[in-house]
Amino acid sequence: MRIIESRRGYFHGTHKGADIEIQRDPCPGEPDRKFYIRVRWKDGGYLYDGWSLEGVNTMAEAKRDAIRGACL
Repeated sequence: MRIIESRRGYFHGTHKGADIEIQRDPCPGEPDRKFYIRVRWKDGGYLYDGWSLEGVNTMAEAKRDAIRGACL
């Protein structure tokens, strides 16, 4: 995974040609879903666009969820 930008509560990088963006942003109505994840392929199509799974509590877990959820 290549890091483009990383700061507290935010990550932007690439993995196997896909662009990954993760923000710590709790889901309204579902506080156990703590991250919003977007994974876009080279052609601009979304492979993952939504809240993380329940139980994902750290940025490292959110990155793994993004890769798994996008089937990378």
